[in-house]
Amino acid sequence: MDCDVLICGDDRSACEAVTGLCADIGLRGFYAGPIANSAAAEALTSVLITINRRYKIAGAGIRITGVPKA
Repeated sequence: MDCDVLICGDDRSACEAVTGLCADIGLRGFYAGPIANSAAAEALTSVLITINRRYKIAGAGIRITGVPKA
């Protein structure tokens, strides 16, 4: 997968654990705020589905730019 993962949650240690799991499989995980922000992140799904259909691709994803690589 060539995309980043947005992680929303109210439990900081759980979010850090998920960020670590993302790194373990070669993805970048970004803390995107409290669980209340998850609705906005979930709404991106319909946008990505539309892009996949329109451009006949199977894997549109989100990439966070401007963050230095660790």
